[in-house]
Amino acid sequence: MDADLNIIHGRTDEAAIVTTTDSAPAGRRISRHKQLVEAYVSLSLFMVVYCARPEDWIPGLSNVPLAKIAGVLALIAFLLSLGEIRQRFPREVIFLVLLTVQLFATVPMSPVWMGGAFSTTLDFAKVLLIVLVTVLAVNTAKRLRRLLLIQAASVAVISAVAVWKGRMIGSRLEGVLNGNYSNPNDLALAIVISLPLCLALLFLGRNVVWKAAWAFAMVVMAYAVFLTGSRGGFLALAMTIGVCLWEFAIRGRRTYLLVLTGVAVVVLWIASSAILGERLMGTFNSKEDVESAYGSSQARQELFWRSIEVTLRHPLFGVGPGNFQVMSGSWHQTHNSYTQMSSEGGLPALILYVMILWCGFKNVKAAKRLARSNRELTLIAGALHASLAGFAVGSFFSSYAYQFFPYFLVAYTTALLWIVKKSTGQSKDEKSASPAALLEEPNTGTSRSGLSWHSY
Repeated sequence: MDADLNIIHGRTDEAAIVTTTDSAPAGRRISRHKQLVEAYVSLSLFMVVYCARPEDWIPGLSNVPLAKIAGVLALIAFLLSLGEIRQRFPREVIFLVLLTVQLFATVPMSPVWMGGAFSTTLDFAKVLLIVLVTVLAVNTAKRLRRLLLIQAASVAVISAVAVWKGRMIGSRLEGVLNGNYSNPNDLALAIVISLPLCLALLFLGRNVVWKAAWAFAMVVMAYAVFLTGSRGGFLALAMTIGVCLWEFAIRGRRTYLLVLTGVAVVVLWIASSAILGERLMGTFNSKEDVESAYGSSQARQELFWRSIEVTLRHPLFGVGPGNFQVMSGSWHQTHNSYTQMSSEGGLPALILYVMILWCGFKNVKAAKRLARSNRELTLIAGALHASLAGFAVGSFFSSYAYQFFPYFLVAYTTALLWIVKKSTGQSKDEKSASPAALLEEPNTGTSRSGLSWHSY
């Protein structure tokens, strides 16, 4: 009883804490901490498998279902974290749940192929588990930084391997791995949204060697984007660079970045043999057609309008995830993430998809406002802003709606906002805190409501 009174009245001396070690609340507290660690480790393993795809480049691993194993671990992590839920989830998580439900609802309504729609939706549903675990387990800046490191380092290594051993489709670089790295356009977008994370990690690094390594990685990654000849990737890169310069060079008062960026762009343009420039010129001029750039742009326009037509014919449920290829007449995807959602999942899916991205931008804006005095969190917020902006542009030219990367970015912003509120004392607002906001303080054994665990 005395120990409980000590906790309620805010006494956090060592004696009070030791007194609770034999009580049930203390055991519950240790169990909660352990569950969060297990959840975070499972999440980290999944991120390694998804981002680095070790089964594609380590001999023998191709026969091991790493993705399924990581998915099971993520499910276990989520189940272990259920005890941490104290209130409703943030809006972006609710929107993602509704989007998953909407996509499953399209399956029996599909006029094309219900089996294919179900398979695609089932694969996509895994991202919901990952986002939920991220929201629950990533509750410190250190944990968030490690996740960013996993994604940034994985994409940087894959970019280097693609440049070194990549196949060339005519004169365009093709990824050497499968999944979201095989197609030049998808490879370019995956690189673009990871570049700002590398820049933030460069500024956060204290070791000169690591700073140099991140700088070199960024050059290689940008070079890979140029070699892909992806016009959508280039526009996304331009947007990302613009936001990065605003966040880090202008607002961050690092004007030397303006000069370095200009020099790097010129050098990489020349080094890539102007592949990207020729494709950009060929977009509107058939005489400058390089690798059917003009024909490709015309085909993309036809696919866009075809996806709009399919959306208007099936506005509520679309034709089912993954089924637009059958309706396209040429077995191609929409090459537009927004119309991919509308044509395959219906207008409700498109609205939910846009709302998820909007929540990511809103989280970043709030985090930047609250974290002005915290250098690390400010850098991460600026990087996520640039990544989201780049994706928002690049997704107009790539069928990326079912890939996990954009949802990772939004989940990072959710975790970031709660971490910022926690660090600035703003997490007491239950309506804006994360689902884990009522966890006990590490050194007090109390909830943020000021009550002991006996009060629950």
